[in-house]
Amino acid sequence: MSQPSAVKLGKRAAQKAETKQRLISIAVEVFAENDYDQVTVADIAERAGVAHGLLFHYFKSKRGIYLEAVRASAEQMNAAFAAVTGTDAGELLRSALEQHLTYLRDHRGLALRLVLGGRSADPQAWEIYEAARWDVLGGLAMLLGLDQNNRALRFVGRVTVGAIDEASIQWLNNPDDFDLPQLVGWMESLIVACLSSASVLDPGADIAAALASLK
Repeated sequence: MSQPSAVKLGKRAAQKAETKQRLISIAVEVFAENDYDQVTVADIAERAGVAHGLLFHYFKSKRGIYLEAVRASAEQMNAAFAAVTGTDAGELLRSALEQHLTYLRDHRGLALRLVLGGRSADPQAWEIYEAARWDVLGGLAMLLGLDQNNRALRFVGRVTVGAIDEASIQWLNNPDDFDLPQLVGWMESLIVACLSSASVLDPGADIAAALASLK
C-alpha cells in the first residue's frame, strides 16, 4: 500500500472513531434525559443530525447504543478518580469526589437509573457499572497504599461505596438540602470513619498510614 493510501485510510479510521464517539456522547445525553423505553433510535439520530441508519451501522440496535452509553458513563465516573490532581491523598480524594458528583448531577437521569436499578433491572448495564466501581475501589486503594486483597478492606470498601451511592441518590433527589462542598466533606469523613472500622474485622489490617494521609 502506498503512503498516501495509508494516510487516507488512517484519516478515515480516525473520522469513524470520532463519529462513533460523538454518537455515544449524544446517546448519553438522551438516555440521561429519558427512560430507556421512551428513547428511540430516531431521537438520538435527530439530536446528532444524522440518518438513523448510521446508528445501526455502528451499534446494531438501540440496546447496543444504550450499553455503549452506559459504558461511557461508567468510564467517566471512573475517570474522576483516575485523573485527579492534588498535593496529598486528602486533596486528591476531595477532587475525585467533586468531579464524580458533578458528573452524576449533570447526567442525573442515567445516574439514578444505574444506581437505583441494580442488577435485577438490567444485568448487562449493571455489570458494566460494577466493573467501573471495582476499578474505582482499586484506584482508591492504590492512592491510599492499602492492600487490595485484604478481605476486611474489600468488605469495607464495598459497604462504603454502597453508602456513597445512597447519599448520591438522596442528594440528586434533594439537591437544595446540601451544597456540593458540604457533601464532599461529609463523604470524605464517611470514608475515613469506614476505613477506621476495618480494624474491627481485621486488627492486623495496615490502615494507619492511609488514615494519616487523609487527615
